[in-house]
Amino acid sequence: MYTLFWERLSGAIAPQAMLEEIGADYRKVYVDMAAGEHRGSAFREINPAMRVPALRMPDGVVIGETAAIALVLGERHPEAGLVPAVGDADRATFLFWLMAMATGGYPVFSRAWHPEQFTFDDAANETVSLVALKQLDEFFAIIDGAIAGKPYFLARGFSALDIYLTMLTEWMSDKPALFAANSKVARLCSAVAERPAYRAVMEQHA
Repeated sequence: MYTLFWERLSGAIAPQAMLEEIGADYRKVYVDMAAGEHRGSAFREINPAMRVPALRMPDGVVIGETAAIALVLGERHPEAGLVPAVGDADRATFLFWLMAMATGGYPVFSRAWHPEQFTFDDAANETVSLVALKQLDEFFAIIDGAIAGKPYFLARGFSALDIYLTMLTEWMSDKPALFAANSKVARLCSAVAERPAYRAVMEQHA
């Protein structure tokens, strides 16, 4: 059985949706980050990086980072077709965009919604947040231009990229504006949101 350490609307949305898609047996353990549980000794023994989500696999190994979790789950369950196998023509493209989302999109939300974590000058918080929001606009415009499928990211069809991207849009304060500016992103997310696995996850996170 897998164990997913999570917090509401955290990066755990994508790993949980992956677990649902592959039909895995798993349980969830809530980590109250507002109360600092992720920094406590109990959780640090699970994930020394003190980050949520984290996934304990059936063999006891624990991994963190949403992109890494999605990649490992997809590779451990190739029958689900969520991650291109080594040697597949589109594996390089898949890895490129998964890492682009993880490094060029995911962390920018922290600067947008928690600018105080990135400056000692309270007067600079608004500027830090505004710059991050501009970067998010640019990020989603780039992603929109890279979507090759109809409606999914890869021309081959549904993959972990679609789950990851849809998760990122959940953190936007104005999703209608985001979708109005990026029609391919809008179509992709609409398709993912209709999948039973993703719907089940979002109902739990609501």
